[in-house]
Amino acid sequence: MPITHEPKPLPSPIDYVPNQSTPYRVKSGDSWWTLAEQPQVRAVAMSALDLCYFNFKTRRPPEINWYLRNKVGCRTATKDGKNYTFSASDYPGVIYLPIPASKPPVNEYPQPDPSDRTNAWIGVGGKAGTQFIVVGIETLVGYVASLDDLGKGMAIGASINRLGPGFGASGGFCIIYITGVKNPSQLNGHQQGDWDANLALGPKWSNIAKGGKNATKLKPLIDAVRRLGATTPGGLKTLLKKNPDKWLDLIKTARTTKEFIGIDPNGDPNVLLIDVPISGGAEVSVFFGVANYDAMWDFTE
Repeated sequence: MPITHEPKPLPSPIDYVPNQSTPYRVKSGDSWWTLAEQPQVRAVAMSALDLCYFNFKTRRPPEINWYLRNKVGCRTATKDGKNYTFSASDYPGVIYLPIPASKPPVNEYPQPDPSDRTNAWIGVGGKAGTQFIVVGIETLVGYVASLDDLGKGMAIGASINRLGPGFGASGGFCIIYITGVKNPSQLNGHQQGDWDANLALGPKWSNIAKGGKNATKLKPLIDAVRRLGATTPGGLKTLLKKNPDKWLDLIKTARTTKEFIGIDPNGDPNVLLIDVPISGGAEVSVFFGVANYDAMWDFTE
């Protein structure tokens, strides 16, 4: 059953029609993310979360679900059962898209209160590793942006000791996703071990090499990072520094997908690396890796 909460008082009445808008009849396969890619929405630079606020005057997922059920008539749940999704059978099945003559008023993104924090970070890392028979080592250097606080980032590094069968050398980039960390001191010195595998046989930026269910659940955030076009830690840091609006979009995407991803802001620190091996090399290995992380604040100006 989707997680719903009726806000009291309602931020917008059930019959609310946004100014400078046009009605849109939803269909199966639609989502807030696909609708945000519509030309009239892109023309006013609205994110998926902005579009929710434009329609309902709230950005809180349980309240958005309440409006989807009681105003749009949604009855179909997402695969994890936590949220409503659009369907051609929804009645009345109408939301509103902005008219691109001028950007509709959308409130500034509010500073998160403690209950809204994700204590999560996302960014890009560069990796290089070697494996010889049963032992190997891998190094990681990366930059991650806070998904709570605009302008706060961490520079991170890690040394990963490998134990397992394999041979070869590889290098590439990866998406870094960190949870359970409010500031670098919680990650600095963190040690994490897990089974892993590398199959690096050439450039595959468009094909995430591994990640499985985690990569699927993180797809909205991964797509948001990839759309930025920054494939190196330094490139990501420079881009976000020059374009804080893009950082804001990452925060909004994270807030929209918080329940779907299953973020536990108070859980133990956890680092997920989703490899995108684009710099070549040749390696086939299966190993148990123990990573030791270092981290420090890296504020944008």
